[in-house]
Amino acid sequence: MTTTAVAPHPTSVLELFAISGETARALAGADRSAWNGHIIESSSAMLGLAHWDGTLYLDRESIVDPLRHLYEHAGAKRPTRTLIAYRESLATLLHEHAHFLGPADATQEAAREAFTKLGSRQLEEGVTEAWAQDHLDDFIHRLGIDKVAPGIDSVRSDGYYAAFVPAIREITTDLDTRNGLPPGETLSLLNRQTAAGQFPLLVDFVYDSTRLPDLEPSGTDTRSRLESILRSGLAHLEAYELDPPGLATKHSHATAAQILTHLHHETHTTEATYSFSQPDPCALPHPARRIPSPHEAALSGVTPPRPTQPSAALHPAVLPPAALHPAHTRRSPASTRSLESCG
Repeated sequence: MTTTAVAPHPTSVLELFAISGETARALAGADRSAWNGHIIESSSAMLGLAHWDGTLYLDRESIVDPLRHLYEHAGAKRPTRTLIAYRESLATLLHEHAHFLGPADATQEAAREAFTKLGSRQLEEGVTEAWAQDHLDDFIHRLGIDKVAPGIDSVRSDGYYAAFVPAIREITTDLDTRNGLPPGETLSLLNRQTAAGQFPLLVDFVYDSTRLPDLEPSGTDTRSRLESILRSGLAHLEAYELDPPGLATKHSHATAAQILTHLHHETHTTEATYSFSQPDPCALPHPARRIPSPHEAALSGVTPPRPTQPSAALHPAVLPPAALHPAHTRRSPASTRSLESCG
């Protein structure tokens, strides 16, 4: 019998770090990770940093030390506050690894250039944090940490980027519904992209959720207009980044509602433009106006003369066939099909 080897769960913080990148990549379903395998303990205001060269920086006091403590006291019962500290450290680890994810042909150079464009940071940080929050328990279970720190999957922490995450959740949830996708699918697909691929994919989701793919010819600037709405709207979230979490969340929801309203107005207006400009194939043509002859005009308002009896000299054979057999009048196949198709 053939068996599949199962990787053992890490028993130290070094083992945890060694397999954390591949665990995050597999969990996300991404093609590749740009992580180079190096983790540097830092002492700065940043909890974590996914550097463009592939190096992962983690704050020693806030991230690395709690994870060391986790394995040094494996299996022991911890207070809720300690479990939350563990959980937040693991959330940061997963978040930073998610920044390294991308498709097979992605490059860090292209991602870095795209990240500097309007709205890109807000989109990537919002997507990365929302996805990491949603998949943290699965990350913990895959690493076996729920056995090392019992109860860690029963506590919750607030997470970060309160100005970005609610807006990203509202927009991606709306697109899931409009495109008939499972809940969370849009968010997961965006998370598998680098900054270079996220906005093009997001615009595709918006565009494909409308009737425009069936109405609009190629070469229009509709996608550019949709991207402009998304970029300017998401960039506006930066104004709330330093607000208290509750206020930032409120502003984020309001901004998402404005973005969605603007997008829907833009797409509906464009749809209407093409809908009204297309001729209706089932509409009958306007009847041609026949100009009356001078004789008919002169008799207007006068009782029409009675039809005379047909002359005996006329032979029935000279009459049009339709006059003899009106029920058997033939229509051309084309005209018949056009009428049938409008039924």
